[in-house]
Amino acid sequence: MKKYKLNILTFLLLIPSFAIGQIPKGHFLDADKTAERGYKVKPFKQEKEGIYHYAVLTELPFENNCESGLSEKEQIACSEKNLRNLIYPKLTSKLNFKGNVYVYLTITEDAQITDLTVNSYPNSESTNDLIEEAIKTVEFKPGKFENEIVKSRLWTSFTFPSSSKELFSESFEKMEQDENPEYKNYENLIFDACNYIFSNPIYPNGTEFIAANKIIGFWKNRDTGLNIPIGSDFYKVLTNQNQQQYLYMIAMMNYSLDQKINYNRILECKPKEGQKYSEQEDVKEVQLGGAKILLEFIGNEKNNVPMSSKTEKYYKAYEKNKLDKELFE
Repeated sequence: MKKYKLNILTFLLLIPSFAIGQIPKGHFLDADKTAERGYKVKPFKQEKEGIYHYAVLTELPFENNCESGLSEKEQIACSEKNLRNLIYPKLTSKLNFKGNVYVYLTITEDAQITDLTVNSYPNSESTNDLIEEAIKTVEFKPGKFENEIVKSRLWTSFTFPSSSKELFSESFEKMEQDENPEYKNYENLIFDACNYIFSNPIYPNGTEFIAANKIIGFWKNRDTGLNIPIGSDFYKVLTNQNQQQYLYMIAMMNYSLDQKINYNRILECKPKEGQKYSEQEDVKEVQLGGAKILLEFIGNEKNNVPMSSKTEKYYKAYEKNKLDKELFE
């Protein structure tokens, strides 16, 4: 990975972003079936309905290690993490889903689950069902506001794939705090981040999207033992305007890590004496594997990466299963 430099800020600024409305202080965005778009801004304390958001509860309705006296922001982060950690072990089967899952639920005064909403993006009903089943096996207790038992409104989220069973934002924060980070300890996390980027439409304002890019960028000038062979004709026709070169580098990284982690194959792409670098078998394999990942991704208009006319030539070759000839002949 020494062979390239990532400019995360440029990448995030160049891609069109989505407008996000400001949520008033003391309010949160809640899943609401009565709302026109499925969500509604509600206050932390809904005293008329007797519902209290977990940010203001004095006693959370589930097992946790959150300290007392936390600010609303601190309690939100702590309770979301603890609830997520309670749900993860309850998943009965491995998820092949790649994306985000958002969970909303209410715990009644007698510790029953009501108003449960599970939304995955991209939508996957099977994933929603598995998460919902897991939630229903978690043991809850009544939540309290001051000394009164109340209905508690909870929220948490998941990012898949996640070998660490954490959000990318949490993993990146831990990695930044590591005084002597060793690549071998974060290889699976980087692989997860690469997979995540190519599993969802480009969303530059997304917290997890930004964190996944930061995880990859963290290692841009560090020795990982896997070089990324840029400089090919295909790389040169990709446009920087839509950060296709950047995505191609991540795609090659993704391919290299997949081969190492899942097939125990090390594609170092280091210059070999007596061989032309561009003609080395490992170099050509990584370039081809990465090109396939990239072209499949940008070939889907929903992923928000426009395809240039020059790139389209390679995409047509990919569709005809002749990409290797287009790249190397």
